[in-house]
Amino acid sequence: MANGHVHAHFFKGHDSDISCFFYGTGSLLTDLDSLWSKSKPSETPRLRKTEIEWDASDIEKNAQLANLHFDAKRNAIKLDSILLVEDDAPATGVPEGYKMYQSDGGPVAWIEDLKKGMVIKKILTLDDPSAASARVVFKAMEVEGNQEPLYISINGQEIVRQASRVAYTKARQYIDFVWDRWYYVDLPVDQLKQGDNELLMWTNSESTSWRILVAHAQEFKRGSLTRTQHPNKSLKSKDGGRTWNDSRLGAFDAIDGEYSIRLSLDRYQDSGTYTSSVIDLVDMDSPLKRLSHNLKTSIWPKLEVPSKTEAKVFVRFGLGPASGSKWTNWEHMVDGKEYALQDMRYMQWRVELKTGDPMVTPRIKGLSIKTEWEDHSPNQGTGLNVHVVNNGEIVSPSYPFSYENLNHPGLKRYREVHQLDRIVEGATSEFEIMMRLLNWAYRVPITLDPYSWDWNDVTVETAISDLPKFETESSFEMPKLNGPYFEGRRMVGMCLYPNQALIGALLSLGYQARHINIHSEGMSGHEVIEVWSNEFNKWVYMDATRDYYYFDSETGVPLNGLEIHNKLIEQVPFVETWESPYVPLLGKKVVSKIDIGMRQGNNPFPIADGGGEYLLKTMGHFRIIPRNDFLSNPTPVPVHTGATCWGWDGFLNWYDTKFPKRDEYQRYTNRPIDFYQPLNQTKVSLVETKTPGTVKIEADTFTPGGFDTFLISLNGSDWSSQSTLARDWVLKSGLNNIKVRSKNSRNVLGPISHLKVVYNP
Repeated sequence: MANGHVHAHFFKGHDSDISCFFYGTGSLLTDLDSLWSKSKPSETPRLRKTEIEWDASDIEKNAQLANLHFDAKRNAIKLDSILLVEDDAPATGVPEGYKMYQSDGGPVAWIEDLKKGMVIKKILTLDDPSAASARVVFKAMEVEGNQEPLYISINGQEIVRQASRVAYTKARQYIDFVWDRWYYVDLPVDQLKQGDNELLMWTNSESTSWRILVAHAQEFKRGSLTRTQHPNKSLKSKDGGRTWNDSRLGAFDAIDGEYSIRLSLDRYQDSGTYTSSVIDLVDMDSPLKRLSHNLKTSIWPKLEVPSKTEAKVFVRFGLGPASGSKWTNWEHMVDGKEYALQDMRYMQWRVELKTGDPMVTPRIKGLSIKTEWEDHSPNQGTGLNVHVVNNGEIVSPSYPFSYENLNHPGLKRYREVHQLDRIVEGATSEFEIMMRLLNWAYRVPITLDPYSWDWNDVTVETAISDLPKFETESSFEMPKLNGPYFEGRRMVGMCLYPNQALIGALLSLGYQARHINIHSEGMSGHEVIEVWSNEFNKWVYMDATRDYYYFDSETGVPLNGLEIHNKLIEQVPFVETWESPYVPLLGKKVVSKIDIGMRQGNNPFPIADGGGEYLLKTMGHFRIIPRNDFLSNPTPVPVHTGATCWGWDGFLNWYDTKFPKRDEYQRYTNRPIDFYQPLNQTKVSLVETKTPGTVKIEADTFTPGGFDTFLISLNGSDWSSQSTLARDWVLKSGLNNIKVRSKNSRNVLGPISHLKVVYNP
């Protein structure tokens, strides 16, 4: 549990037992330590007691909230309140073997062109039609200069969506851009019904005015492991609705698939699961673990469970915090039951929320714990205490991220083919290595393969001597290379590919990196990356299309995507909606106020020209593919991502008060821990033994892709290597120091955990 406001009250009870009533969050250890240091050592163990009261804001920190969210206004955790009904998301995008668009705006096989006489139908099934509000969400485009309305029918009731140029002049994304966008039209909730809901779309224009995108049947296996078949719920009629066909869709009646038409309902999801972080019932967050026995605890979850809802609570206990320690099985928690745990001082609890009425949700409001144990510390009166300079965290996000095996042979091939060891040879820091790889990805020829996420398919093999040397603009000459190359700034073609090249390079040298997509509603989007920096102990944003990154103008520390986004929302004066996007109205003014540094890469094109400030405008909405193990598991992947507006169901999306949820997606979070899981950190615990002045060192780490060993230094000694870290440490009188870090299979070192230990025997 993270530390927050602390209210602790200590008193001496009968027989000199010390009790503690503890409210809020935080560590009670400093106060207990002061009591220990003032008391005299005793051979008789003393009884310790704590009472802990946590509210929802306390228990939300570092927990996993799957299909749940924290409601700050009501200080409660409840079911997510949006439901997306769709059957096209795995295959949305440009199907392989088909043209993206015609340069003259002409017909394309995977796009349905609507004009008089053409009607399309979408059938979407609802188990329960209850909702506070609803929208039809569809992937479409209007022809240039369109002034014709689109007609929509939901179960027989007609709705008109006027042309953007006529009715929504502020929504420039529909007017100024020739590629597709997501459209949102409110629906009358009372027209929804249980079972199949029939949506019709048509226009009365003599020529094509509206165009609806089709998710090709052949692409479902690429976009999903489970939704590999389309359900044939999309049909079209060329005779005004008299006859229908469900397999000859698109402008040439040539493909089978599903129209990208969805329903978004404001209602609670059916179920969700809360899973707490691991709780030390004795010492809480302190790395010093006092010797204790005969632990007993009672637990009371605070829940609101209205009619037609349920909340099932489970608990388990463990000897140690790490997953490899001995833990009990999950069991139903009984309110107030006294659990006799002996030495099992670690606890984790879980709540499964469900509702049978989508308009009502159960809520988690908090937790109370009463614990007592025998204090067997052999170090009472010695002033034994620990000061944390830095200690790592082991945190699991709500939606797991799958990391690539850093020893994958495909990465070895990538590294060797492109001579990346030579590229980084002589670099004096980890970040310099990353900067060299960033510049290399900016320069290397790319293949523009839109359907592969194998890094070896992205780049053209090129000798180092053939790469252009960027010194000054006047001395720059483009070399003659085989294969496609770029002229001028890299942003030619698609931004995804140089950043894929960068991810492959970083992974091949042992640095975990991942794809990020960013966009704001009033403009196009951009594909970039983030890499975990052990040097800065954080995720860092990078972009190989312009060989740059952003940094804090005061500290010089590189920023991640969320930090950049937060600088943007400080300046955006209103909530962005599709009807009123901020970029056409205030984009240039907003980004000019952002105080941010922009790193200029080693190339002849200034970041200020068409780069830094322009790209800040795209930082409104962003999302990740929650995996980078595309070599180990080629699918699922989005179909030709970035070529059309993003609609794949595999993304995890960010939202907040200025840039709220978008209706075309289901998975969202506004919790930084779900996006920014700490990597390669080492969490160190010092566990008292029966011998005074001797503690057992225990360490845990999340070093994904190939953990190799721990490195440890005691009191300034040279680093020594240990595959597992569980050893005794005899403390010297006075100040002691321990430093621990992890090393992965590519010899990349994690951040240093550093504890100072004071011992006065």
